[in-house]
Amino acid sequence: MTTVTDPQSLGQDMLELVPDLQFDHQEILRAYQQVVDRVPVTDPEHPEHRLRRLGLTHRAGAADPWHDAGTGQFDQKTGEKHFEESEFAFFNEELKDTYFHHLYQSLPFRIGRMRLVPLHPGEIYHMHTDASRVAHVAIVSNEDSRLLFRTGHTYHVPTDGRVHLLNTRLHHSAYNAGGTTRIHLTMTKVE
Repeated sequence: MTTVTDPQSLGQDMLELVPDLQFDHQEILRAYQQVVDRVPVTDPEHPEHRLRRLGLTHRAGAADPWHDAGTGQFDQKTGEKHFEESEFAFFNEELKDTYFHHLYQSLPFRIGRMRLVPLHPGEIYHMHTDASRVAHVAIVSNEDSRLLFRTGHTYHVPTDGRVHLLNTRLHHSAYNAGGTTRIHLTMTKVE
C-alpha cells in the first residue's frame, strides 16, 4: 500500500485539488453544527438516525429534503439506475443562511448530491465505483481515516478547507482505522 500525503503525487487521474478555492475551516465547523442543530428528529425511537445519509441538496418535490440525497445512485444487486445526479438541483431552504450554501455557490462546477458523510471508527466501505467524480471537504478527520484506491494508494483528506476532487469512477473504498469519527462534506459532480 502506498500512502500519499502530497496530492500531486497521486496524479490528476485520481485526485485534483480545485485551484484557487479554499474555505475557512472554522466556518465549515460552525455550519456543520448549525446543520446538526436543525435536522428534525423523524424517528423518536432512534433520534441518532436523523444524522444518517444527510443531504444538503435534494430533488424537486422531495418528501424529505434532509435525506433525499442519502441513497445510492444504483441498485447494488441489479445495477439499475435510480436517478440522474443533475436532479439534485435544490439546496435545502433551511440551510441557505449557512456557510455550506456559500460553499455550494462558490464551486466552479455543477454538483448534484451534497452530503454530510460520517465514517465511524472501524468502518470500511466495500470497494466500488461511482458514475461521477466526488469532491470532498474534510470537516472532522484523523490521520488514519483514508480513501483507498484499488491501485493500493491511500489518501487522507486533511481539514484544510480545500476541495479535493477524487476520481471515484476508479475502484475505491474508504476506511476509518482511527479512534474518532471522520465527517466529510461530499459533493457529486454532474458530468
